[in-house]
Amino acid sequence: MNKPKMIVAAAALAIAGCAGGASKPNPLNQSELLAFSGFTMKLAASQEDFDQIAGIPQRELLRVASSSPPLYIWVDAAGCRCYYVGDETAYRRLEELNREAGRE
Repeated sequence: MNKPKMIVAAAALAIAGCAGGASKPNPLNQSELLAFSGFTMKLAASQEDFDQIAGIPQRELLRVASSSPPLYIWVDAAGCRCYYVGDETAYRRLEELNREAGRE
């Protein structure tokens, strides 16, 4: 097996192993909490995308006022150059996880 295929295979095994064993996210890892709650991660694919998310308050859960039904967004331009978007159900799950972890 050549080196690129070995790296891909190792990564796939690591991901599969992590997915199978974790029943709860790490309460100290906001990205894990968001993903586990049902938020979808979106990457800033271009400089224009990055500039747009960089202007939004960072690492705070915000309700998008102009959306119906309500959407929630969490932005990390400096870290992952990404943002997470979730609906009301994802928001409620995140609140529940935070309550369980003692973080409200």
